Amino acid sequence: MMDVPADIVVTGRNVIVSLHYRSYIADKLAHLEHFSRHIIRYDVELNHEQNPRQSKSSQRVTITSRGKGSSVRAEAHGADAHAVLDAAVGRLEGQLRRNHDRHQVHHYRHQRMSVGPGRA
Repeated sequence: MMDVPADIVVTGRNVIVSLHYRSYIADKLAHLEHFSRHIIRYDVELNHEQNPRQSKSSQRVTITSRGKGSSVRAEAHGADAHAVLDAAVGRLEGQLRRNHDRHQVHHYRHQRMSVGPGRA
């Protein structure tokens, strides 16, 4: 079975998204593939607040992963676009990791392990 990479849809509100930043987003989201192979699409929304009083949180990134099962959403805001994207991907990774761990089978977790040959 061939794995199809997830589609990444990038939307910019009050901001123009460069090709370099789009490739940066794709590189960051490619690392999340091993947590869930059922994700079909990532919706990444970039928003720039133009109010000068909101300069410390002027960049906002929202990432929504859609696919088989429930949707997972992560959001971050700050002054630097790259740092905000890293924070949002980190939050999304944490949620996907928890969902992945919930679906693991842990039947023999508390079984007694032998130390070596001939020992119990």
